[in-house]
Order: sequence, then C-alpha cells, then structure tokens
Amino acid sequence: MTARLPATAIVLAGGRSARFGSDKAEALLRGRSMLDWVLAAVSGVCDEVIIVGGPPRERPGVRYLAEEGDLRGPLGGMVAGLRVARFDACFATACDAPLLAPAVVRAVLTTLAVADADAALPVVGGVPQPLAGAYRRDGCLAPFEATLATGRGGPIHAVRSVRWTELPETALRESDPDLRSFINANTPDALAALEALLAGG
Repeated sequence: MTARLPATAIVLAGGRSARFGSDKAEALLRGRSMLDWVLAAVSGVCDEVIIVGGPPRERPGVRYLAEEGDLRGPLGGMVAGLRVARFDACFATACDAPLLAPAVVRAVLTTLAVADADAALPVVGGVPQPLAGAYRRDGCLAPFEATLATGRGGPIHAVRSVRWTELPETALRESDPDLRSFINANTPDALAALEALLAGG
C-alpha cells in the first residue's frame, strides 16, 4: 500500500446545484454518493481531508467547514480550506468529479512538490483545471484572498496571480489513460452518462 502524502485535500461540496436540481454531492452513482467517490480518491493520498460547503456532512475522519460570509463559490471554498489546512501542500477538487483517480491526485501533488511554483494544474484539451490542482497554502492564500476580495473572477483568475506549472495530457494519461478524472457530473444527464460509462466497463 502506497503511503499517504503530507497534504490536505479540499473538497468543494457547496453551491446551489442549480443545474442539478438537488444536492449533487449526495446524488448516487452506482449506489454511492458522488461526494463519497471523491472522498475515497483523495483520502487514500492525502493525510487530511476537508469538505467545504453544503449542509453539514458527517464523514469519519473528515473535517467539515460551512460556507460563511464571503467564503462562497469555488474560490471562496478554496480560500476557506487553505486558511485551516494543516499542510502547506493542498489539493482542491469538486464533489462532482466522482471518477477522480487517486493516481492523478498523487501526480499533481508530486509535481507541485518538485516545482518552483505555488500551484500545479492539469491541462486538459488546452484548458487548465483549477479544481484538480495542487496549491501551496503559504504561497497562494494571500493572493487568492485578494482575488476573492475584488468580487470578480474564480479559481483560474486567482491562479494567474501566482506562479504555476502545468501537467500536460501526456503526463496525465500515465495516471488516468481515459482522463475520466476530469469528467464532471453537474447535471442529472451527465450523471446518467457516467452510470452508463461504468456499466460498460
């Protein structure tokens, strides 16, 4: 069994789930909530796991933070998590990426560990993925707070305020050949498509 890393996983589980129509974190995929799929992926890699947002969610060994004040939305959730993270290395993800591969989490955090940068982001289809990224708490918290205070922009805008490095698709496919880690189920139809995908093997 591979040892866990001294890192904090920040799992965003808030928002209105407007497109989903219900609490998507607790929506079931093959009998298990999407949130639990994500928690299983990150808890095998990170020594600390924090859930941010949504109704109180009790999971063994996992810390829960409510969305409060200005700490709303994806960037607000990331800031909330960074503020209390026990480790400098943090991995941020959302609850609607149930096929997140532990190997991808480990690869992103490992890239951050050796990079002369404050963040490491996968790039899929030419698009940086901030909600599958790794961040140095001490290097990112203040810039992210500053971006949040402007009231404009989300995680990717915050990332542009720090030094960051990328993981290209070629490197990501070594950990996740089909890049399933980056499929978001933010609508019921998208979740049904994932059910069909898993049923097909």
